[in-house]
Amino acid sequence: MAEILDLGRDQMTLQTVAVVAQGDMGSGTAGQLVRHGLRVITNLTGRSQRSIDLAKKAGMEDVGDDEALIREADAFLSILPPGDAIPLAEKLAPHIKATNKSILYADCNALAPTTKEEIRDIVEPAGARFVDVGILGNPPKPEKNPTRYYASGPYAKDFDEFKDFGLNVIVCGDEIGRAAAVKMCFASMTKTMVAMAGQTFAAAEALGVFDLVEHELKSSQTDGYNWAAKRVTLTPPKAYRWVREAEEIGKTFEALGLPSEVGPVGAKFFQIIADSPLGEEVVEDRKRGTTLDDCSKMTAEYLAKKK
Repeated sequence: MAEILDLGRDQMTLQTVAVVAQGDMGSGTAGQLVRHGLRVITNLTGRSQRSIDLAKKAGMEDVGDDEALIREADAFLSILPPGDAIPLAEKLAPHIKATNKSILYADCNALAPTTKEEIRDIVEPAGARFVDVGILGNPPKPEKNPTRYYASGPYAKDFDEFKDFGLNVIVCGDEIGRAAAVKMCFASMTKTMVAMAGQTFAAAEALGVFDLVEHELKSSQTDGYNWAAKRVTLTPPKAYRWVREAEEIGKTFEALGLPSEVGPVGAKFFQIIADSPLGEEVVEDRKRGTTLDDCSKMTAEYLAKKK
């Protein structure tokens, strides 16, 4: 069993942390840091009203541009849809270089180990100290803090200081990619299995045997059915983010010589959900697809129209 490291750390004396973006996990993480005394800044230029509202609720301060984000922050947390992680690093690298300071840059996105290395190779030449972070669990809330932040790399001990500000940090090694590996293996179980379950129920609905399949699974595979039913109904508002995450799972497996098809297959299913009316759902205001039956019906109807 791999050892979880308890590394000594030098205090960074964190005061201001930049977080991009302001989605469920970004705002949840920011809110936890604010509640524990940190100033959290972000850039809301061009962001949606939902993002602005989430940022305000979390106590994030809008500094208006990317230059100010890097100039004012002691650390930067990249928490956004996986497909945006590399473009964000490329956009911020010139600002990191211009500040001439060694900001801690934590990529907290659901990416393959090799993709984390790509991001490191963008921001470290600009002067940043790069940390690979994998986030597991739901976003922190005032009443509950289940989120785990696995951190690895030479500067993981610096990220460990976030323990003092309410984050459940687990340092898992000094190599870039170890935290990403934990995230990808975990996500393979929690994302691609959800995609398979969603496809199964949508197919059963389209074939006119949903009730029979549901009854059989409830009767003979009760635990599996309950797990799948809950998670399939949670999928619609998050499907657009899980497309790239599933692709990154496939990329992880391919690098190991393992069958990688499960990743692209999951990505295709999540793209179907994201493109369907279910993709219009938002976490805090669900209207459709809140039951397995409705989720499956809407997916089957969308597929029929798409034909």
